[in-house]
Amino acid sequence: MTYAEKPPHAQEPPHVEKSSYVEKPPHVDPARMLHITDEALLAELGAAGVAAARPWRRRAPVWPDPLPGDVVEADRLLGIEVDFLDKGHGRSRLYGFHYLRWMMPLVSAYAQTGDPRYAREWDRLFNQWYDSRDRVEGDWPGLDVVWYSLGVASRSMHLSRALAVFATEPALGDACWLRMMKTILGGARWAAEEHDEFRHGNWQFATACELLHLARVFADFPESGRWAEVARARILEHLERDVREDGGHHERSPGYHGMCLGGVQRAASVDPDLIAHPRFPAMHDWLASLTTSGGWVPHLQDSGVVWPAEMLRTGERLLGEAVRPVEGSHLLESSAYAIFRARDLHTVINYGPYIGHELEPHSHHAALDFVLSGWGVPLAWEAGGPPSYDDPGYYDWYQATRGHNTLLVPGEDYVEDRAAALDLFHAGEHVDVFAGHHHGYRARHDRRIVFVRSEPSYWLVTDTIDAEAIWQLHGTSPWIRHGDGYASSRGPGLLVVPAEPPDEVVLGSGPARIPDPATATAEYGEIHSLGLRRRDGRFTVAVVPFTDEPPDVRVTLSAVHLGEVTDTFPPDGWTREGPAENWTGDGLATHRTREGRAEHWTRDGFAEHWGGDE
Repeated sequence: MTYAEKPPHAQEPPHVEKSSYVEKPPHVDPARMLHITDEALLAELGAAGVAAARPWRRRAPVWPDPLPGDVVEADRLLGIEVDFLDKGHGRSRLYGFHYLRWMMPLVSAYAQTGDPRYAREWDRLFNQWYDSRDRVEGDWPGLDVVWYSLGVASRSMHLSRALAVFATEPALGDACWLRMMKTILGGARWAAEEHDEFRHGNWQFATACELLHLARVFADFPESGRWAEVARARILEHLERDVREDGGHHERSPGYHGMCLGGVQRAASVDPDLIAHPRFPAMHDWLASLTTSGGWVPHLQDSGVVWPAEMLRTGERLLGEAVRPVEGSHLLESSAYAIFRARDLHTVINYGPYIGHELEPHSHHAALDFVLSGWGVPLAWEAGGPPSYDDPGYYDWYQATRGHNTLLVPGEDYVEDRAAALDLFHAGEHVDVFAGHHHGYRARHDRRIVFVRSEPSYWLVTDTIDAEAIWQLHGTSPWIRHGDGYASSRGPGLLVVPAEPPDEVVLGSGPARIPDPATATAEYGEIHSLGLRRRDGRFTVAVVPFTDEPPDVRVTLSAVHLGEVTDTFPPDGWTREGPAENWTGDGLATHRTREGRAEHWTRDGFAEHWGGDE
């Protein structure tokens, strides 16, 4: 892979002192959590033996319906050899490996077929994990691989489903069943102690949601009431303090927002009182607002591409009402995202802060960057989240400024405390306008984006910074010269036309997930970087979408000419002149006139509109 430019702000992984802990200091009680005896477990359940305790008499754990493809995946697991101590999984992926999610196709396949082979394979693999778990060592100082929040919560979620499905299957032995139940009990005890007070972040939020789910499903454990008390307190605190007023999770990542929303949905399914909290519907509205016409949410910050349809349907079922995005253009103001929406065209502009995290921040080193989509495909795209946090390009591509559609300043670091701010937002009849600035570089960067809603639609991007800079945009196909600008080599795509020629054109490419609406997947492909370098740091650039062939466009500092249409941009305004057709009822044109439209915006966002024939 190639990248447009190696930035000076590429980072090494943050250093963590070995004496520090990411979560609380270790509090794994050997008798109560780690090595619970069979007798102690059965005593907790009030059962004389496994035969009395094993049948599933609890409410069903919340879990999506089995998928036919899981049978194929389960067959691939039959007989595999697994080394649970192998650090070859990667520094971060080793943690995810011990969530045991990769074993869940065995449960799904058994639920669909009743074939005992799948239960027998689960028995073999889980016993291997249980025997090796005390010897697992990770490379993140201060963070245990097995006893940390997301590991405990994820395994508990998967095991609760497996216990319900395999309850009476003899191929899953009593010894394995006992170990699974002890893992649930010990994990819940650990989670209740770990999260006895509030702390920000998706780890606690998701874990508290699963703890409440466990408390309601395993209500036969005497401690379940205490688990529920701790979990509900944390969930309510997170809804108030960790979810922003517009419904977005405070880390501003759609993927981690979805993880937290899925946890709250899971908790609300067994504790419906949570549904009445106003942040519960707001979290759904936030996700719906970011959803494009192709059905996906862009991979902002460290997110993957999110396909929210199933999650929104679950929300509608719980809420008893439809979840619909806000019509037209609007702000997710407390999350600091601006959204332009017209027909199939969708824009998201990031003007938010850099947000901390329990271990590593998921915020990227960019501000005033944007993504564009239209006709169900990405048009201007970004690097997004990595395949793994162990990926060698994580710090110098996915998180780096050069992986985003914004200005690069060669030779300068991009600071975390960028003080990004919104200066103006106008959602008008014919045009939408965003203006903002940030201090990620030594000089202030100002950007204005005008989205012309009236067809022909396009974006006019104006940037100023008192430094030599590179104006950068990533498309999903290579760039070719077209007229005064540069066009995607295939459509749907974009035509990029600067008002003034750049001093240099910089081309490159890098990896990113590319959403495919036909399959609702987003495999990694290549995005292509177009960089326009100017020594004076002044840019006026039209970005014009097209489906098949790029149009003819000419741009000056004050006007954009698209065929027979001329748009001019006086200070704080827009005017259009072009042909207009008047039609009779039978569809025949009776006369042709010149049409004039105009719109004005002010710094406080108040707008005046006027228009008509000239």
